[in-house]
Amino acid sequence: MAAPAASTASVSQPAYPPSSLNDSPTDTSPELVNELLMQVEQMQQEIAELRGQIEQQGNELRQLKRDGDNRYLDLDRRIVYLTTEVDKKPVSLSETPRASAQDAYNQAMTLVRDKQFEQANQVFGNFVKQYPEDALVANAWYWNGEVYLVRGEYPSALESFRTVIDHFPDHGKAADATYKYAVTLHKSGDVEAARHWLETIRERYATSSPGTVRQAEAYLKKMASTK
Repeated sequence: MAAPAASTASVSQPAYPPSSLNDSPTDTSPELVNELLMQVEQMQQEIAELRGQIEQQGNELRQLKRDGDNRYLDLDRRIVYLTTEVDKKPVSLSETPRASAQDAYNQAMTLVRDKQFEQANQVFGNFVKQYPEDALVANAWYWNGEVYLVRGEYPSALESFRTVIDHFPDHGKAADATYKYAVTLHKSGDVEAARHWLETIRERYATSSPGTVRQAEAYLKKMASTK
């Protein structure tokens, strides 16, 4: 389903006065900062778990090579080609062809964790320009929007989240980007547009992202209670 068009005018000149949930554009919301840092910590834990799984799989492959040397020569030749490089030196991100992209992304995430939000936006902005085809570019756009939202830079946050929605609709961050797009619209004062996008989440991600759907429903209730 095509993403509904967002009104640029409604962002720069809100049709509705900011509700009581709005933050001052010039103030950093402690609630948003804490939420952002919790997401970073969760992501780092997930990365650590994935690295452990990769290491375990590497060990299993080497064991398979040792056990199959005499029986599966063709398979052995392919495994030797792969495992010889692994055995020469430890695998690290800095030794892969995409090391520079990974390093740049890690630098931006470190800045987020250290609450250096302005610098983080600069690094994320450089990343999406320098590595537009990288596997992490959708993540970079999403986190760029998160940081802009924390800083109260709502137009820039909307642009970042909308980029994920429009250009990476099947990405794992698409549902979260849609939710944060709606939140940012609400904080910008566009209540009706925010409600529309929150309801869109219920329709679009009911199966693929039930957790995000629950967040959207909770925010809708929160909006209704402050009328």
